[in-house]
Amino acid sequence: MLRLTAESFRNQAIDAITSVKKIYQLNDLPIDTKISRDFVIDQLLTDRRINYGDPLEIDKIITGENQSNNQPSDFDQELDALQAEYETAVEIFNNLENIDYGSARIVAQTATPARCLTVKTLLLAKQIQEKPPKPNNPQRVIIALKLQQLRRQYNNPNISSPLPPAEIKRQVAEQIDEWLKVNAAEKQILNESITKLLLVADTGKKLSQLIDEYPNLSFEAIATRVTKIIGVAANFTGKDYSSTLGKISSLEYAINQDKTLRLFMREISLKKRNSQSTESQLCQI
Repeated sequence: MLRLTAESFRNQAIDAITSVKKIYQLNDLPIDTKISRDFVIDQLLTDRRINYGDPLEIDKIITGENQSNNQPSDFDQELDALQAEYETAVEIFNNLENIDYGSARIVAQTATPARCLTVKTLLLAKQIQEKPPKPNNPQRVIIALKLQQLRRQYNNPNISSPLPPAEIKRQVAEQIDEWLKVNAAEKQILNESITKLLLVADTGKKLSQLIDEYPNLSFEAIATRVTKIIGVAANFTGKDYSSTLGKISSLEYAINQDKTLRLFMREISLKKRNSQSTESQLCQI
């Protein structure tokens, strides 16, 4: 039962980490050859930072390679390392059913990685909420370009094939609506990613408590607790942003109410602020 809970903990984490990697990458530009080409032309004519003596820089602008803006590799490596920690933590449970003498001691050892990972996941959710990435910026670039073109037509009525002012205003209103749609879609995917992280942190918190109480619980009691832990996923949805913010606060409060988890929270938070490369002493077993 504990192994199944740990595996669920790990699987939830993999899903959450995958979603985090996705939101830290810019989405592809909408496929519109004319608009994309107009954007390149406009950039080549107006961007004073372009070094025309560097063929590689010009090639990136013309071919669109500069549109890909993946998060720096060290961030990806950090997420991969976090995922590897979950894999390592769950391995402890793999052969637990075959152990009789000493199993309680082995189970107790798993509390350390579970607690460490619980806190790390919650802090990652807070980081996204406080400093959200902008994966939909390429869509905003396209809308901004259209608005710029409409502005030029509005301020220069003598250009060829001018649009009536009323039509220009109507098209500007359309672009405003498109911008708001992009904002809403981006907020939704960020919210879903945060929610997945909170599910992992909540599962880890409950798993930590269950490990502590393991020696004094009957199989029936463990089975009941495990069923509740695994079933809690249904209560975590990423549809309501305000609800998600409330869950971050309540989960952080619950972790800080736990004397042991509070120590992990304090040490890992300090480690992140100091940007130390060494692992937290509490996270070592």
